[in-house]
Amino acid sequence: PGLTVIGVTGSYGKTSVKFYLQTLLQEKYNVLVTPESFNTPMGVVRTIRGSLKPTTEIFVCEMGARHVGDIKEICDMVHPDHGVITSIGPQHLETFFNMENIQKTKFELADALPEGGMLFLNGDNDYIQQQAASPAYDQTPEKIFYYSETEGTGYCAKDVKVSQLGTEFTVVTPDGESERFQMRLIGAHNVINVVGAIAVAHRMGMTLQELRIPVRRIEPVPHRMQMREHGLVTIIDDAYNSNPVGSRAAVETLAMFDGIRILITPGMVELGDKEAEYNHKFGNYAADCCDYILLVGRRHTEPIREGVLEKGFPEEKCLVFDKLEEAVSYAYAIKGQGHKYILLENDLTDNY
Repeated sequence: PGLTVIGVTGSYGKTSVKFYLQTLLQEKYNVLVTPESFNTPMGVVRTIRGSLKPTTEIFVCEMGARHVGDIKEICDMVHPDHGVITSIGPQHLETFFNMENIQKTKFELADALPEGGMLFLNGDNDYIQQQAASPAYDQTPEKIFYYSETEGTGYCAKDVKVSQLGTEFTVVTPDGESERFQMRLIGAHNVINVVGAIAVAHRMGMTLQELRIPVRRIEPVPHRMQMREHGLVTIIDDAYNSNPVGSRAAVETLAMFDGIRILITPGMVELGDKEAEYNHKFGNYAADCCDYILLVGRRHTEPIREGVLEKGFPEEKCLVFDKLEEAVSYAYAIKGQGHKYILLENDLTDNY
């Protein structure tokens, strides 16, 4: 009794937002979150049976989906009071078949919310804006948007500054209240996720002032734009990422650093028949942001290489390797003045 359940779903960003919510909300409440990527019915059941206590005040439940109806199944178990939809994009197109199915499935969380429930939505995402505007969501639940790139009637991030030490930004609430935040995370795409977490915590009764210190405490989620220093080399580990929006944001973040900027990537997978197209576009973005592009796997990375060379990128600086270790060794051996920044972008499963 008295337990508040917050469901978190999205094509990407949901695990990060879940952990950011834990860091912010535990300043004031007793919080339980589903661990790691426990976002299936079995993972949720294990969390509830093994970790939910009578003293728990807020349960943040990550909800994953590969098929239509997957989110509804988890909602029917946990009965969320509020929900967060972090993004909608072409993830798992092989099992969803089209974007419309993905949109409907993510909004199964909205369908499950009770009267008085709050639905927090990433306002930067066109698919979310489109679905939220449909007549089905006119009345309930209350829609609260959050933004990082645009201004809207919600929580907005402004004056974003990224450096090697992290990111600074100002959050403006729908009422016009504002506060400057600092965090150790890098990457503009992390800003939108943290703003979403701030919006939830603020509406759950925490002041912006109260949130300043916990935002500073937010740790990078492993393999999601996680920085590691090795002498004159900084590794930016974004290996978990495999979506077009995050991949573009990652190389654009790499471009902000002053030094030798090296991208190592095997490309994106599980994007169905759009895979080659998205990887080609990724090559276009990467060409504008990197000094060296090292591709892992010959067959799979051909669309990226075509996209890179199409932009006039020097061919001798876009190389293909069979193994990740070979690419990393080559990156370490690159001669040149200044600090090296090596971005490990995307990860391939053993099937590839």
